[in-house]
Amino acid sequence: MPLIDDAFAALMDIRTAFTAGDRVGSHVFIFAPPTRDCRDRWHRIGMDGGVADRLVDSARTSMSKIEARATDDQVLSEFDFDAMADRSIGVLRVADAAAIADWLNEVPGDDWPVRFAGDERVLERARFYVTRLNFADGRHLTLFRGSRGLTVALKQRNAVAAAFSRDRDQMIAIDGPVITFDGNIDFFEWEGTVFIINFLTFESVTNIRELTVKKSGEAMDALSARFNLGTNTEALRLEIGKRTRLAKRLAAAHQHNLIADIDPENLVRRAEEKRLRGRTAIMAAIGPVRVRPILGPLEQ
Repeated sequence: MPLIDDAFAALMDIRTAFTAGDRVGSHVFIFAPPTRDCRDRWHRIGMDGGVADRLVDSARTSMSKIEARATDDQVLSEFDFDAMADRSIGVLRVADAAAIADWLNEVPGDDWPVRFAGDERVLERARFYVTRLNFADGRHLTLFRGSRGLTVALKQRNAVAAAFSRDRDQMIAIDGPVITFDGNIDFFEWEGTVFIINFLTFESVTNIRELTVKKSGEAMDALSARFNLGTNTEALRLEIGKRTRLAKRLAAAHQHNLIADIDPENLVRRAEEKRLRGRTAIMAAIGPVRVRPILGPLEQ
């Protein structure tokens, strides 16, 4: 499979980039839904060189483990959120999913002006954080981790926040919360390929499942007009919302204008012959369609 072959090549390419000997830059961004008091959803975390280097080392170790899993256990497979085997690593080409491309483009640049200023409320709302590693050759490795990867010790009233400084051999006061990054990775992007280690986080963070169902609703409108479904439309819409694989087929068929090619008389004849009703008849109609869904922009 060309996609999987390219994925293995990408993992080896990442390892080569890490071992090139050049210094790797590191930038971290927290995503937290906006509120009336805080309109910004992205916050850049300022770090000194030592902290940044430790994050790079952590990422290098995590990527080495992921590559070992992919190589030793042969767990890479084309991503399908309804048909992924347990412990597999899903692979998705960004060019095949416009929604993911748009979502990735929303991650801020390294010069993002909104800096995290120690506001505990931002950390309490955080949904995920992003680590972008910048290699000397200009390429980027973008790592995503859900909020459970953040361990936050928030400042408490009348409590003294302090940490031990090895340089000064003493406890020093900390102005603001203490943040620990666990170093794990839920999914990452490299040179147009996304590797998905944790499906639940990927679906939750990107809202891709929700968007697929939404796009299938547009397809249902087209089907309703095509087959004059009338009052059956809403019942079918609810049923499809429970079945993501069917929703993906509908979204893909609508995206590629294939619904207009379905012959209503032939569909009715097939349904009668096979004694199919409702959603099963629709699945039979679009079952032979072999297309990849190309989704629109994600909505946060």
